[in-house]
Order: sequence, then C-alpha cells, then structure tokens
Amino acid sequence: MSASLHRVDERWTPALLAELSTWVSAAYPEEGCGLVLQSEDGSWRFHPCENVADRYHALDPEMYPRTARDFYMIDPMEFVRVDERGEHLAAIVHSHPDVGDYFSAEDVAAATFPRDSEEEALEPIYPDTDYLVVSVRKGQADGATLFRFLEEQGGFEGVRRFEAPELHRGEAALKGSAEAVS
Repeated sequence: MSASLHRVDERWTPALLAELSTWVSAAYPEEGCGLVLQSEDGSWRFHPCENVADRYHALDPEMYPRTARDFYMIDPMEFVRVDERGEHLAAIVHSHPDVGDYFSAEDVAAATFPRDSEEEALEPIYPDTDYLVVSVRKGQADGATLFRFLEEQGGFEGVRRFEAPELHRGEAALKGSAEAVS
C-alpha cells in the first residue's frame, strides 16, 4: 500500500484538535459533531455543528430510531452552506461517548451511498473527505482516530490515531485566544 494514502495533513494542528475535542466533549453524554473546512487560501478551521439526531427521531422514530446518545446527524443545510461559501470539506468529525473511536457500521452507512446488496462496492459520498471519530469518556476526549476511504481496499481504514495529550495540547492557546476576544 502506498505510504501517501496514509499521509496525514499537517493542518491537524494542536489548536484545531483542541477546539474540536472541546466541542464534542461538551456534547457528552451525547454525540457531538462538526466539520473541518478548508478555505480558498488552504487554511483549515473547525465548524461546530448541532447534532440534529434528536429532532429527526422526534419527527419519525421509525425511520430514525436512534437518538443523539448513540447517533449523530449534521443538518444537511450545513453542507449546502459549505459549498455556498466556497469552502472545501476536509473532514467530518463526531464523537462516540463511552465506546471508543472506531468506525462503526452506522458510520460506514452514513458515509457511503446505499447499496442494493453486500456484494456491491462501497461508494463514499465525499470521496476526498476524512472522518475523525473522537472517543469521549466522562466528558473528556481520550483519543481520536482519523479514517479515510481507501479505494484499493474498498473501505475505510484508520490512518492516524491522536492520543489524549495531542487532543489537549492546544487548549492553553485556545483559552488564550478566547480571553483575548472577550
């Protein structure tokens, strides 16, 4: 397998990891979610999103049997707004409360187009977009894994694990910038 497929972008900075970890940790005990967006100048930023799973569950519990406790859903309009702003979707972020940072069967289903059978190849909805799953236990991010669709394997594979210290390294800078704004 090519090493470039596993290359992780340098824009996963301590500040970015701290910002997204703080956001999804605040959603505990529910799943938190957001988007990592690339602007025209190539820089990345985290865009926190509301997990609308409970709203959909309340409207149609048969079609959406899971709640925000074990499911995330980003408002589809968020993706439209990304396009309207001329930004590029770099990664979709969500958390798993108390179960670890694995890419679940539900995650695969949400990230790919529906298939008629298991034999049919998976096709990612956003082929150039990675997925970061953050493990949150007791309201604290304790690890995260970056998943990428690998064409040769026909599925998602973890390409980078961020340990807890990496997720929290940028918190001091994050607090400093928040204090400077207020």
